[in-house]
Amino acid sequence: MSSYIRPVLSTEGRLGHLTPDQNLKLQEFWVRLYEIFDGKVDFDQTTPPSFKGQGRDADVSSLYSPAVPHSSSSSSSSSTVQAQQVPVTQSAGWLGGGFGPSAAAGFVDAVSSDTVMADEAPRFTGKQLHRIFWKITMMDHPDLVVLKYIRARKWVIDDALKMVLNALKWRVVERLDELVELSDTELDAKYPKFVEQLKSGKGYLRGADPLGRPMTIINTRLHHKGDQPPETIHRYTLYTMECGRTILEPGAESIIVIFDLSDFGLDNMDWGFIRLFVQCFEAYYPETLGVCVIHKAPYVFWGIWKLIQPLLDPVVTAKFVFTRNNADLHKVIPRERLPVVPYDGLDDWKYEYIPAQEGENDHRNDVVKREELLNERQDLENQFETVSKEWSLRMDGSNSAERDTIAAQLKEQYTRLWPYVRAVNMYQRWGVAQPTGVNWTYNIVQDMELD
Repeated sequence: MSSYIRPVLSTEGRLGHLTPDQNLKLQEFWVRLYEIFDGKVDFDQTTPPSFKGQGRDADVSSLYSPAVPHSSSSSSSSSTVQAQQVPVTQSAGWLGGGFGPSAAAGFVDAVSSDTVMADEAPRFTGKQLHRIFWKITMMDHPDLVVLKYIRARKWVIDDALKMVLNALKWRVVERLDELVELSDTELDAKYPKFVEQLKSGKGYLRGADPLGRPMTIINTRLHHKGDQPPETIHRYTLYTMECGRTILEPGAESIIVIFDLSDFGLDNMDWGFIRLFVQCFEAYYPETLGVCVIHKAPYVFWGIWKLIQPLLDPVVTAKFVFTRNNADLHKVIPRERLPVVPYDGLDDWKYEYIPAQEGENDHRNDVVKREELLNERQDLENQFETVSKEWSLRMDGSNSAERDTIAAQLKEQYTRLWPYVRAVNMYQRWGVAQPTGVNWTYNIVQDMELD
């Protein structure tokens, strides 16, 4: 008998469930965002403070730096609040990382030629962030993307705008485009031991819960900080985040993370990764973490947790669940969606990295077809924006069926564009992540009673 307890997720503030007042807030957000994109309103064009002068890694001492607890209802973004408390001259802060020397060196390659460079840090234009916004939209309704930031900032539009602009800047500085445009072997050539991370099984996406939320399993016992360059594990973490965005089933907006702490020891601890994990879900992928399961935590972990917990946003903290054994885990995720080994699940599956196949990225070489599809998408984006500007300026709390129709066309068009702008990744080789949808398969074995 299954012990799984199916959660009931709130539809409050979600696309398709907005009240007139929430639609009015959404209209206000779009008006102000377009003013920035169109260069009509000035905005902070510098790199977010949490990037400046900070490296990829952190040591334990950085966790003792003064910090002021922040909440998602704060009038400032979490990165700004933190920057006021932690001097930019220190090696890394809790929400630090993201603009170290390697990021600065790669910045020119990541942005267009019209970007203005300051002496010490890059500056951004509304036109540039506009392009980045459409890149992250992919197959999603644009409203779904921005509503995550609006909800994360409790419908305070000033705060939501700061948050989304910082996230767009962050994506430029982190060169996230390359993580989807370069193949595994190309990434391995640029970041030593990248493919080794893929082969290790230390972190991967597998399956989804009955609500369609994909699951990330992190096997901490397989990670040792010194086994690979810090930049490589940093890029691998962001690579997995970006892959996760392509395997969200229709209606799902968040993911489940399982930290498997079986056989965990202090030599498996990596403060840089933990800092990046928190940074991503609090500031740059808001409203994306559904549940974070801490599984089989040993005694040594609880001392670490006492350091981490006070630094977490209370909203994020509330998403942590602690499972002592597999029976506890089955209450959070049904056995049918968990591998037989090591979770006593019913899915006869084990992790295996499938390497790149010859010719799998040949579509990227078809420049003519790619340009044709990119121009087609540009036309649809222009249509959506024309209709959206008219709708948002009404400021009446209404819906727009015409916007929804164009958004659906954008979704369909991306299924055709995908092979020309994204390199094939492991999840596509598994047959899971496809332009037309998500296809998880489970090899269910006969149920058996747990010992």
